[in-house]
Amino acid sequence: MRELSNSPATAVDALEDFFENGAVGLHLVAGDGTILRANRAELSMLGYEPEEYLGQSISQFHADEHVIQDILARLSRGETLDKYPARLKAKDGSLRHVLISSSVCFDESGRFKNTRCFTLDVTDRVAAERALQEAQQRLAATYENAHAGIGEVDADGRFLRVNARFEELTGYSREQLLQRTLFDITHPDDVPEERRQFAAQVRRDVDGYGVEKRYLHADGRTVWVHVMSSSVRDGEGRFLYGVRVVHDITDRKLAERRNQLLINELNHRVKNTLATVQSLASQTARHTEDVGDFITRFEGRLVALSKAHDRLTRRNWEGASLAELVREELSLRDGPSRELTHEGPDISLPPRVALSLSMAFHELGTNALKYGALSISGGRIAVRWTVERDASSRPTRVRLEWIESGGPTPDPEPRRGFGSRLLEAMASDVNGTAELRFEPEGVRWSLSFPLEWPA
Repeated sequence: MRELSNSPATAVDALEDFFENGAVGLHLVAGDGTILRANRAELSMLGYEPEEYLGQSISQFHADEHVIQDILARLSRGETLDKYPARLKAKDGSLRHVLISSSVCFDESGRFKNTRCFTLDVTDRVAAERALQEAQQRLAATYENAHAGIGEVDADGRFLRVNARFEELTGYSREQLLQRTLFDITHPDDVPEERRQFAAQVRRDVDGYGVEKRYLHADGRTVWVHVMSSSVRDGEGRFLYGVRVVHDITDRKLAERRNQLLINELNHRVKNTLATVQSLASQTARHTEDVGDFITRFEGRLVALSKAHDRLTRRNWEGASLAELVREELSLRDGPSRELTHEGPDISLPPRVALSLSMAFHELGTNALKYGALSISGGRIAVRWTVERDASSRPTRVRLEWIESGGPTPDPEPRRGFGSRLLEAMASDVNGTAELRFEPEGVRWSLSFPLEWPA
C-alpha cells in the first residue's frame, strides 16, 4: 500500500481543502474584526458572494450588537468559545441562528492576531424547538382551560396529573387528587365495573372505553359523569398512563329522571282520567231517560273535568288556588238577576282535591240551574270557607259551605241521583266528611277535609 506523503505542501493542501469544503461554516477574523476568509459553507449559509462578505467587519453581520461585543471581548481575553449562540443576518434579510465555536491566535508580542470561527447553523432546530414550545404552551393552556375535566392516571389508577376543571368537577384540590386513585372518588356501586374496564385497558384488551358513572364529590353529593378513557403506551406497547376526559352529565341525568317521573305521572293521570270518564259515562247513563239527555249531561261533566285539568295545568299540576277555583266555577253560572258571592282565605289545594271539588261544584251548579236558586230570577248562591291552621300557621283543614237561597223550596226528600252519589264519593276521595241538606231556604252543602291525607 502506498503511504500518504507527509510533505508540507500536502498538509497545506489538506488543510485548505478542509477549510473550503467543510460542511460547517468557517471564517477567519482579524484582531480588528475584519473578515479575512470564509468557506463555501459559511457563504452559502448567509447567501453572500465572497466580495460581499470578505473585508467587511464581522459586526455588521451580527443581528445583536451586545452579542458581538461580548464575543470580541471574550476572545480578546483569550477565552475559547464553545457553541456560543448568536444570530447572523443573511443577504435575503432573514436571520440565521448559529452556534459559534472559536479560539484566538496571538502573535509573539501577545497581541490579538486572528480568530478561527466554526459556525454551526441551527436555524431549523431553533424553529423546531420554538414550535414545540409554542405547541406545549397551547396544549398546556388548552389542558388547563378545557371545559372538560382531564386526568392522567398510572396503571394502578392513581392520579398523576389533573386540570382545573377536574378539580372543580370533583371538589378536590390538585394535591388531594394526586394522593387518590380514580376508584377512591367513584361511587361504590360503580367501582367493580370501573375496575374491570380499566384493567382490560391496561392489559390492552381494549385501547380505551367510555362509561357513564358517578363520582362522590368532596362535599358528599353525587355527580354523574361521562368518562372517555384512552391509553398512552411506549414503543413496545407497554402502558404508560391513561388519559381520562370527563364531562359532567348530572343535569342530563336529572332531566332524564324527571322525564321518567313525568311519564309515569302522565300514565297514572291518564289511567285515572279514563277511569273517571268511564265512571261518568256509566253513572250518567243510569240516570238519564234518553240519548239526548245523556249527551247533554255527559258533555257538561266532561267540560267540567277538562276545565279542572286546564286549571291544574296552568300551575304544572302542583296545585290550584281555592279562591280561583270558586271564582271560576261561579262565573260559569253568573247572569242577570243572580247574586253569586264567595268569601274565604286563599290557599293552594292539592291536585286531587282540586279535581274533586271542581266536579262537585259542577254538579251543584247544574242542579241549581235546573231546580235550585238559579232556576228563577233573584236566586242567590254564597260559597264560604274557613281554614284551620296549626301552631306554625300551616293550613291543616278546610271547612266549606255551598249555600243557596231565593229559589224554589226544594223537595225535602229528592230522588237520589248521580249528583248526590258524586258528592258523597268526592268527600270520600279527599278523606273528608260532607252533608247535603234540602232546607226550605234552598240547598245547603257543607264539606270538611284535611289538607293532608293518606296516599
